[in-house]
Amino acid sequence: MATGWTTDRLTAAVRAGRLYRPAPGKYAPNVAETAAERYRTRVLATATGRSAVVSHESAAALHGIPYLRPTRDKIHFTVNRSHGGGLRGKVHLHSRPLRDDEIMVVDGVRATDRARTAVDCGMTGDLERAVCAFDAVRHVLRYPNPEDPEPVPLEELRLCIDRLGRRRGVASARLGLELSVTCSGSPGESWSRIQMRGRGLPTPQLQTEHVLAGCTFYTDFEWGGSLVGEFDGRDKYGETDDEVEEALAAEKARQEHLEAAGFEVIRWRWRVLNTPGRLEQLLLPAMRRHGVVRASA
Repeated sequence: MATGWTTDRLTAAVRAGRLYRPAPGKYAPNVAETAAERYRTRVLATATGRSAVVSHESAAALHGIPYLRPTRDKIHFTVNRSHGGGLRGKVHLHSRPLRDDEIMVVDGVRATDRARTAVDCGMTGDLERAVCAFDAVRHVLRYPNPEDPEPVPLEELRLCIDRLGRRRGVASARLGLELSVTCSGSPGESWSRIQMRGRGLPTPQLQTEHVLAGCTFYTDFEWGGSLVGEFDGRDKYGETDDEVEEALAAEKARQEHLEAAGFEVIRWRWRVLNTPGRLEQLLLPAMRRHGVVRASA
């Protein structure tokens, strides 16, 4: 009210679509946002002024940790106690052990740190989600920037799981952690790798380095020194039109160099991963051509 925003003015702005309510009593500009961005705004608005700690899928949204198959219908919080959790409207309150050193401030609100967030995501019972989260926080960047977070050590994640005892989802989190790697460049690569494992396909080499025509390239997946698999996610090509155009041109030149060196390159996108069995159907004929698996497999 001190800045001229009376109740009537707020109501009129919401009705006109200039503002929206991300949480009760909170207003935000109704600008174009992706579903992930809109959810992040809701998390921050809901968390402001609360003593509980943002956690699980909501903390993953704040940290930029991939959360496979998100629901985005609830805002998740954790309190350090053994009872009193449950659903309260759009808020899901989790009661479980939470140490002070597992809490950090993100954009002005308290949230579980990257290690605890990945563990909470891994305990949802979804193995693919667990691997995507653990791959993300363990990822060792090839060319890190000063503002990039440090990779979370494997042992720190193991200790975090151990502290949660025998709660539901611990076994799935442990398996997801053991299947995680430090070199997965995207959640699409992580999900691809777990789908290959689930279908019994040969284990690929990851991020193999090749120096071709004076340039250094790294392949997402490689089998037998002649077959390359590449996951093409939209995010790898940048955000602006110029970034996408430049990245696509570089990717085309990269593929031409690989093919000139005798590699067959198989590519896939999210649509393939979202169709059960489609990745196997795509890869198996190429694997047979290159003798990676028997024709009768």
